[in-house]
Amino acid sequence: MAGIALIRREQLGGGGPRGRRRLSRQERKRLRDGYLFISPVLLGLFLWVLGPMFLSLYYSFTNYNVIQAPQVVGTANYRSLLADSTFLHSFEITVIYAAVSVPCSLAIGLAIALLLHRGGRGIRFYRTIFYIPAVIPIVAGAELWTTMLTASPYGVVNYVLMHLHLISKPFEFFSSPNTALFSLLLMTFWGSAGGSMIIWLAALQSVPDELVEAARVDGAGPIRRFWSVVLPLITPTIFFNLVLGMITALQTFASNFVISGGDTGAPLGSLDFVNIFIYRTAFGNFQMGMASAAAWLMFVVILVLTLIVFRTSRRWVFYMGSQR
Repeated sequence: MAGIALIRREQLGGGGPRGRRRLSRQERKRLRDGYLFISPVLLGLFLWVLGPMFLSLYYSFTNYNVIQAPQVVGTANYRSLLADSTFLHSFEITVIYAAVSVPCSLAIGLAIALLLHRGGRGIRFYRTIFYIPAVIPIVAGAELWTTMLTASPYGVVNYVLMHLHLISKPFEFFSSPNTALFSLLLMTFWGSAGGSMIIWLAALQSVPDELVEAARVDGAGPIRRFWSVVLPLITPTIFFNLVLGMITALQTFASNFVISGGDTGAPLGSLDFVNIFIYRTAFGNFQMGMASAAAWLMFVVILVLTLIVFRTSRRWVFYMGSQR
């Protein structure tokens, strides 16, 4: 080992104290050109991402209303938020939405992928149809669903249901606090299932056919083959979709903002997610310090949940070729 280390040091710098070789003129030029090419990305990262992040962290410990200079108040904003019933209500709704939408979206996307995984006539057409909702902009999709689910006899869904005599009066989808969150979940399933379906299809196609065939020869039925062979092999995709879906769900803003028509949290606060609370606090009440504190609280929650998923993934995520 000592001989190998000595040879390595001689290759790098001739056995100097640091063991580093001085870069040639051409190598320095390439390094300079490389940094020059990535400088726009680095500049944008510092100006539009890291800069605002650390500035909002500073504002979270201040009382700042945009007009007057920030006044440091310590952790008063965080203590106020944890005692604020409105913020706790928003946090509860956000957690409920994420807890329902993430696993259901994953299950629906996987079910569609399993149906479309088999070859057949027109399979490309069906894959395209199911994927289209994923490429529709969030605002356009929210406007479309708001129009379809209008609580009047002339809304598309209510019109069809009433003419089929399934309901006697228009169903209040987004107009009632009892059904608004449920309707938003339906819209979420419609938009997210297609996007995850593509990832599920890629995962299913990576499962070796010989393993599935061996299970079939051993007498395993379709459910047993899926549970014992296919599912363990696609756990990395489950892990990826779970983390991505959880982070996205906890940051939901545009869809419920458009549905409520700018009246944040309507009807009666049933769609008052944390990001809606942050928007109202920052740009409605001009309490930038309080809004920044709420944003950082959600950042901590998302970070902790993500770390928990990463930590527990060692027990249930299987990577082919890994020695465990």
